[in-house]
Amino acid sequence: MMRRFVEEKLLSWKESARRKPLILLGIRQCGKTFILTEFGRKHFDDCIRFDFERNPQLADIFRDLDPKRILRELSAFGGKTITKDTLVIFDEIQHCYAALTSLKYLGEEMPDYHIVCAGSLLGLALAERGGKDRPGWKTSFPVGKVNFIRMWPMDFGEYILAVKGEDYFGALDGLTADDALPEWMMSDMSGLYTDYLMVGGMPEAVQTWIDTGDMDEVRKVQREIVRSFKEDMGKYSGENYQRISALWDSAAYQVAEAGNRFNLKKAGGTTKTLADPIQWLLDADLLRRTWEVSDDSVPPNPRGGIYYKLYLPDTGLLTCMAGIDRRTLVSKDDDTSKIRGAVAENYFLTQMSSSLDREGDTYFWANPKGQAEVDFQLTRGMAVIPVEVKSGEVGRLKSLETYCERYSPKEVLVVSERNTRIHKEGYTFVPLYMAWKLGMYLEHLGL
Repeated sequence: MMRRFVEEKLLSWKESARRKPLILLGIRQCGKTFILTEFGRKHFDDCIRFDFERNPQLADIFRDLDPKRILRELSAFGGKTITKDTLVIFDEIQHCYAALTSLKYLGEEMPDYHIVCAGSLLGLALAERGGKDRPGWKTSFPVGKVNFIRMWPMDFGEYILAVKGEDYFGALDGLTADDALPEWMMSDMSGLYTDYLMVGGMPEAVQTWIDTGDMDEVRKVQREIVRSFKEDMGKYSGENYQRISALWDSAAYQVAEAGNRFNLKKAGGTTKTLADPIQWLLDADLLRRTWEVSDDSVPPNPRGGIYYKLYLPDTGLLTCMAGIDRRTLVSKDDDTSKIRGAVAENYFLTQMSSSLDREGDTYFWANPKGQAEVDFQLTRGMAVIPVEVKSGEVGRLKSLETYCERYSPKEVLVVSERNTRIHKEGYTFVPLYMAWKLGMYLEHLGL
């Protein structure tokens, strides 16, 4: 059974004195329903789930906003009494806008009850539906009346826990920021990392890999996931479906080509024609954007316009959609170095997002003349941290040298196959395999 780190956040929500109804955000098929069901089984006397997609008749229960009547009828519908010790799960809640509106009143008038919600493409569905469930009845999103937790695809740490077990993971997780990985573990991690780039963090793909060890079977699962995403695009995007679908495919191929700025012409459009489709995919968590900055200002000052990169939310989906095989990822050929580097950047972005719980856009640095580029620029408070990501051995870090000469940052991170070294030659080296614990390293550095 897969253990997910988000469970700790769910426990904090359960025990919070300021608890409100919870919305669990996350990309489709990242395991939201599974973790909520497991959370209810382990930490509550009872758990009951209402699926608004499979049971559209549930919408009638939310014909008005009387919390006591709603819970009473939900108890009748579910065949068990809902109490303060029951976890109530509203699944695929995007299919019932009125249920979302009701969260405000459930939270205000029934605060001792535990209600959690999950849904795919939730924000998009809200924007598209605009409260059309009940004509003539005004509905609204319960702004300020709900809690949010973000769930990501399985990060590398969760993947290791799933495929190697508690003992192996415990030895890895017990290392501090000062500790180097044992050499035997560094060697082992190299293969696990390559596997993760192929399998990714979608739970069904990971489970298939554990059960079969057959990458062809994993690819079948990933293609099914991609197909389901495209079905959602067709369901929610209307006449923009073709453009959004083609754009998503193009983003995967462009990452695989070199990881350069996103080329709108290659995606078959312009800034004007693709702005809305790109925003749609960003809102759906199907793309991540990294803006270019040309200084170290706080807050970051992106150049805007066409100066950005696009990445996918999962390396397994990336390598599947772009047709990247294992031989390419383990190759040492110069011809494939850009591909390996771009995949490593995409990997780091997913690990950084989960480790720092960071949503929204991120940033990379390039000097105006285009002669130097640093893969990521992070901000922590008023501190600015350049991060260079290397897929293999570390050579001369020319771009970082240029950056450091210009801005003299307090801390500089290099994420690569090199083992942990704190403040070595002016840099802190973090193994690729520990990027999922990026927050630990930043805290150790006082950031």
